Amino acid sequence: MAEVIVIGAGISGLTAAYLLHAGGRDVVVFDQGDAPGGRLRSERIDGFLMEYGANSIMIPAPAVETLIAQLALDPEKVTRNAAARCRYLVRGGRMRGLPSQPCRFLLSDFFSLPGRLRMLMEPFVPAQHDDETVTGFVRRRFGRELLDYVADPLVAGLLAGDPEQLSVDAAFPRLKQLERCAGSVIGGIIKSRFRHGARSAAGDPGRRVMSSFRLGMETLPRALAQHLAGRIFLGHCVEAVDHKAGGGYRVKVRHGSVAQWAAADSIIVALPAYAAAAVLCGFDRSIAGALAEIRHPPLAVVFLGYRASVIAHRLDGVGVLAPAVEKRSALGMLFSSTLFAERAPPGHVALTAFVGGARQPQLALLEPDELHDLVHGEVQQLLGGRAPPLMARTHCWRHGLPQPGLDHAQRLGGIAVCATEHAGLFLTGNYFSGVSTAACIQQAFDTAQQVTQYLASRPARGRLVA
Repeated sequence: MAEVIVIGAGISGLTAAYLLHAGGRDVVVFDQGDAPGGRLRSERIDGFLMEYGANSIMIPAPAVETLIAQLALDPEKVTRNAAARCRYLVRGGRMRGLPSQPCRFLLSDFFSLPGRLRMLMEPFVPAQHDDETVTGFVRRRFGRELLDYVADPLVAGLLAGDPEQLSVDAAFPRLKQLERCAGSVIGGIIKSRFRHGARSAAGDPGRRVMSSFRLGMETLPRALAQHLAGRIFLGHCVEAVDHKAGGGYRVKVRHGSVAQWAAADSIIVALPAYAAAAVLCGFDRSIAGALAEIRHPPLAVVFLGYRASVIAHRLDGVGVLAPAVEKRSALGMLFSSTLFAERAPPGHVALTAFVGGARQPQLALLEPDELHDLVHGEVQQLLGGRAPPLMARTHCWRHGLPQPGLDHAQRLGGIAVCATEHAGLFLTGNYFSGVSTAACIQQAFDTAQQVTQYLASRPARGRLVA
C-alpha cells in the first residue's frame, strides 16, 4: 500500500520521497533508469572521478544542510580547494583571469577603457521592473562588452543557454531583484557586502562555498536511496497517469513486457519537463503541452585525464569559460582535479568540458572520438597541452538543461492553475526554480510539505494494485 507515488528517482524525486517517508508516509518511487540519482552520477575510472551531471553544490543552503545532516553525510563533504582561486575567461584567443572583488572587477584591464566607463555608469541607469532577456538586461545596465565577455559565457557555463533567449527573472533573479530593490546592481552588491561583513563579524558565515563529496555528487542520491530501500523500483517506466474511481490516482507502470496499474492518494511527477509532458499527455493536455514547450538543447560532457607534466597551464582556478564571440568549440572547462581533491591520481590532472547547449547544439551530437579530439584541441590551444589524454570519456545528454524564456513565469503559472483541477497531483523538478542541485532540493522540500498538507486534509489511503 502507498499514499504517494513518486515518478522519477532523480535528486528532486528522491528528496521529496525521503522527506515524506521520514515523516511517516507510505511512498513508492518508480524510475525507468537502472540507478537512482538521474543526472547525478559519478564514476571512478582508473583513479579519475568523472561527474556526468552537476560537479558541485553551493553550501550553506538551508535545505541542503538539513538533508546532509539527516543523512549523516557531513564526514563525506569536501569543499573547494584553496588552489582553485582564479576564474578564467577567453579573450583574444587566450585565457585571462578575472578578479571576483567588485572594485577590482570593474577596474580590471580585462575590459577596454570605454567598456569600464560604461559599466561604471550602471548606478545611473533607470530601473526597469518588467522582465526582459538576459541580453536586454545586461546590455541596458552595463553595456555590450560585459554582455559579450561575462554574461554570455556565464549563461553558457551555468545553463548551457543563449542570453538572447533566456529570462533574466528566471535565470538570474538576484540581479533583477537588486535593480528593483536598490535601483542599481552595483549599489545593491555593495550594500550586500556591507551586510555580509556585519553578519561575519557576528559569527554568521553567510557566503556560500562550492562543495561536493569525497566520492562525488552521486553520494547524495545513493544515501537517499538507501533510506528508501524497498521503496524504489528501478527499471519501471510510468507510461500514463489517470484518476482512480473513488478518488486518488493510478499510474500505468511497465517493467519489461509486463504492465500494471498502481494507485495512491497523491502523485509527485519529478521528471524533466519533456519527460513529464510524455507521461501526462493523456491525462491533461494543457499541462503536458506547456511542459513540452520548454526547450532542452543537447549537451555533451567530455572528461579527459592527463599527466600533469604535459599541461603547461598551472590550472590554478575553477575553470575557464568561452564567450560566443570567441568562436570556441567548447562552452568551457572545469579544472576538476584542482577544484576538489581525489579527482585524479597523483601526478595527473582531470578536466571536464561541456560542448553544445543552445549555442552549438549540433556539436553535442558528435561521435565520442570526435568530441575527444575537439576538446583536446581546446586543451592544446588554451592550456598548452603537449600530449594526448591518457583517459577520455563522453556522455551526451540529448535533452540537456531547461531553457526558461520570457514566457517561463507565465507558463509555470498556467501549469499551476491547471494542476489545481487535480487535487493531489504535484510537479517538481529543475524547471521550476533553477537547475542547480541546491535549487532542486529546496523545490523538493517545498513539494513534500505541500503533499504532507494535502494528505493531512484527507483520511483516505491509496493502495498498490495489480
